[in-house]
Formats: sequence, C-alpha cells, structure tokens
Amino acid sequence: MSSRARVAGLKRISLVLTSLAWVCAAHSQPGAFGPGGVYAKIPIYDEFGRDQIAMFRAWNPDPVGNHDAKLRALDPVLSAIVRRAQESLPDLRFVIGSGRRDRDEQAQAVAWGWSRTRSSAHRSGRAVDIWPLDGEGRVVFDPARQVRIATAMRKAASDSGVRLRWGGHFGRYKDNDRSHFELATRRQRR
Repeated sequence: MSSRARVAGLKRISLVLTSLAWVCAAHSQPGAFGPGGVYAKIPIYDEFGRDQIAMFRAWNPDPVGNHDAKLRALDPVLSAIVRRAQESLPDLRFVIGSGRRDRDEQAQAVAWGWSRTRSSAHRSGRAVDIWPLDGEGRVVFDPARQVRIATAMRKAASDSGVRLRWGGHFGRYKDNDRSHFELATRRQRR
C-alpha cells in the first residue's frame, strides 16, 4: 500500500471517528434541534433518521471561523461574486458551509447523499454551498433567506458578466439545493 493510500485511509478513519464522537454527544441532548452552538437551529435528524448534527459538525465544525479560508480557496471569480453578494446584503449574514473539496471530502458528500457525483464543481473550487445565519450567528436553512442570497448572487454574477447556476433550480434533487451555487461551464451556457 502506498503512503498516499495510507494517508487517505487514515483521513477516512479520522472522519468516521469524529462523526461517531459527535453522534454520541448529540444523542445525549434533548429536543428536536441541535444542542447549542452554530448548529442549534438544525434538526438533529435528517429525513433518513441519521444524526445530521454530527454530520454537519464533522463536515465543518466552525463554519463562521472557517468562512474566510473557504472563500480564499474558491475560484477567484466565484470568490469575488460571493464577496459582492455579501456586501449587498448587510442585514443578512451568511457563511460558506462548503467550497473547494478534495477527493475524500467529495466521496464523503456522495456517501451521505449530499452530492450525486464524485466529479462535482466543488472539486475545482467552482462551486460553493452558502449557509444563512440568524441574528445570533447560527446556521438556519430558511428558504426566504436562501432566495435573498440567490438573488444577490445572481446579480453579482450578472454584474461581473458571469453566468451562475443555482441549486434551487436543480430538478430531480431532494428539496432542490438552495445552498449551492456554481460557475456555469461553456456547455451549460448554451
């Protein structure tokens, strides 16, 4: 086994162990929503009965603190669009929940059903998942907030002469994907 394969295997094991630790912690908390912190407004269980608080924490333990690093890792064109959208919405805070993904992160997204493909635009930093925050800085997937963000993102893209695809318009995907934005490829522009 190559050292690269060993490192990839260790990353996967680490992710599983982290997820299990968060599952144990989250299950000891009462109520239908997450146990405090940035994910307090997220229901503990997803539609499949899985502990999604543990999944979110394993995926991005500190979305507010990680926002700037995730913004810098994006394709520069997409990064500029996100910044313009943020500036145009001073009363609505949002963070990058997921931006550029390595192979293992994309494989995890597929395994959890958060993505359908291993060749996502996230792999190149040409896609971003934006999570709205409430007044206390907690992630809240409110459709009205997500539509406001989508409007600001589309305007910022248009002002830049760029075409953007919004997951809220994706067909055949559960609940659409209102958090997802990606730069359109030449083929998608037709």
